[in-house]
Amino acid sequence: MLWKDEGRIHLGAEAEVRAGFWLGIPAVKKIRMKRTWRHPDLDHLLTRRRLDAECRSLRRLVGCGIRIPSILQLDRNTFTMVMSKVDGEPLIDVLRAGISDDEIFSEVGRVIRIMHRVGIVHGDLSTNNILWQHGGTPALVDLGLSRVSTEVEQFGIDLHVLEEILSASHPEYDGAMTMVESGYLSLDIDEGPAEDSSGGPLPSAAQVIKRLQDIRTRVRYHG
Repeated sequence: MLWKDEGRIHLGAEAEVRAGFWLGIPAVKKIRMKRTWRHPDLDHLLTRRRLDAECRSLRRLVGCGIRIPSILQLDRNTFTMVMSKVDGEPLIDVLRAGISDDEIFSEVGRVIRIMHRVGIVHGDLSTNNILWQHGGTPALVDLGLSRVSTEVEQFGIDLHVLEEILSASHPEYDGAMTMVESGYLSLDIDEGPAEDSSGGPLPSAAQVIKRLQDIRTRVRYHG
């Protein structure tokens, strides 16, 4: 038996995630569910696209220095993925428990920039989808809304989603986003400009942060 089920971890709007073992390896199974309110053909098309996008993002991130799940098994007919289990505790729980190491935020910023430097937009950068392991680097999980992009606006929106989450759910960490930005900017200082896999240009960290500031202004104006 390839898969030994250990029970449900999470039930979201798009998928059910279950814990277990795949050939004895600690793993998670992500099962994308049918959305009965959509036309079946449209639902099949959109679900297949999201599955393929998540696989594409995970494969593109292999070897870039981010802790991410590895794809162990994929069934495109049932929209099911089995992935390796990534060690760590959801950042939302770490922050709610209280932390003494503010460097966690700058490390999160660095990891996000590593992802952006290879042209991946996460699409759902919440503190539920960032795992923290003491003494290690943050991990990124649940890339179901991710996509490949070179557009500075998309990277800015990615950061703005995290900023909104930190502000709404973790207001006690004053200045957290400032530290995220500092970590994000530091990677380009250390390693220079980024290029996508085809050799084309990607926006610099400074350009993304500038666009983030523009997005903030637009949100305040329209709000």
